[in-house]
Amino acid sequence: MFYGWSNPKILLVLILVTIISYVGGLLLDIYNRKAVYVTFFLLEISVLGIYKYTDFLITNINQVLCKTLETSISVNWDIALPVGLSFMVFQACTYLSDVYRRKVSVEKNVIKYATFVAFFPTVLSGPIQKSRNLLPQISSPRAFDYNMAKSGTLLFTWGAFEKIMVANKLSQIYLSVLPDYMNRSSAELLIGAMCFSLYIYADFSSYSDMARGVGKILGIEVGKNFNNPYLSQSTAEFWNRWHMSLNEWFIENLYIPLGGNRKGNIRKYINMLIVFLVSGLWHGAQWHFVVWGLFNGVIVVIGQLIKPFKIFVYKKLNIDEKTESIVLIRRVIVFFLITLTWIFFTSETMDSFSICKRILMFNYFSIFNPDLLCIAGTAVGTFVIVISTILFCKVQIRRQDEQNIYEVYCRQPLFLQGLLVAAIISVCIFGACATDANIDTQFLYFQF
Repeated sequence: MFYGWSNPKILLVLILVTIISYVGGLLLDIYNRKAVYVTFFLLEISVLGIYKYTDFLITNINQVLCKTLETSISVNWDIALPVGLSFMVFQACTYLSDVYRRKVSVEKNVIKYATFVAFFPTVLSGPIQKSRNLLPQISSPRAFDYNMAKSGTLLFTWGAFEKIMVANKLSQIYLSVLPDYMNRSSAELLIGAMCFSLYIYADFSSYSDMARGVGKILGIEVGKNFNNPYLSQSTAEFWNRWHMSLNEWFIENLYIPLGGNRKGNIRKYINMLIVFLVSGLWHGAQWHFVVWGLFNGVIVVIGQLIKPFKIFVYKKLNIDEKTESIVLIRRVIVFFLITLTWIFFTSETMDSFSICKRILMFNYFSIFNPDLLCIAGTAVGTFVIVISTILFCKVQIRRQDEQNIYEVYCRQPLFLQGLLVAAIISVCIFGACATDANIDTQFLYFQF
């Protein structure tokens, strides 16, 4: 009901994905052969490919035909992409992988298995759950746990704050600045790019936190998807901390089967670039996503290549790379590089190059423009966004030790615990009412 409410037709896709992997699991339990595993794995991926990439393929074939033969093919392909299809398919694929590798017993109860594929807190935007972690919890549900439900409620409430008071507010800035880059100063473009960088983190993190919160209320532990990625000191570390469930999926099902790092450095770097290329295509059937993926792959590989040189320089200059100032500089560099790559994620390729060029050729006088104080529309609006974003960043940093911060919360008097949750909910309600009706409040990752 939850998944098919807006469009009942997409339930057919959900059923198809479920049946393919369910039957595949049963056959793998009887014939544990690579051919069986690869067949059903590719069948699952083909469902994603047909719905997500057919239009992209037809469009590009037509462009080539028009330029070479001055003709085109006409195909009426008007099928909507089911919401969260990529997450659903990848989650079903984890089951096939785990059954094939004997990491989980085959689930013969089709209702329990369908619950795993369509686990509603995560079905739209993840985190992608491994069957070996989620299926046992569904098969043997625990009794209601008050403390677990309490932590889940707090997590869900914080996720709502992230979405309403941080992500939605930051989107007002980047949506007004980046599309109008020709008429904006370099300072405005840098602020707009930074806002998108923080927006996509807050938006995706908020959904993941709410999904984990609902899971806890139901007595089910859902894996974390983020580990403070913007505290990373290298781009490789960033991608190990960002969208961790997808990163782990690609490592298990693409990077390692390609050979991983077992066949020398050159092959390792090629494998890394392939993973980033596929990751770009996974995010969307458009060329700017491909460029975004390759851009990230290139800077990660470059970071790996110059790592020995950095160690040599630190040693020669007698610098401790763990010194606070060095750590801060490295984090700022990583944030800046990742922010530049996000521009290719949100804009068409040529526009992205133009925006990056304007930022890199920074006009320092533009930071003294008083209009920057009203970049969110009004000075008050800008002030609210700055305060909400600072609060978000401080809490996220403290959440590195999530269990400890929850224990600190539980030690407070009960009425203060309730007051905190009530205050967050109240701020979210007022924040939602104050949001411009023209702002798209949908979660960004629903489209993937």
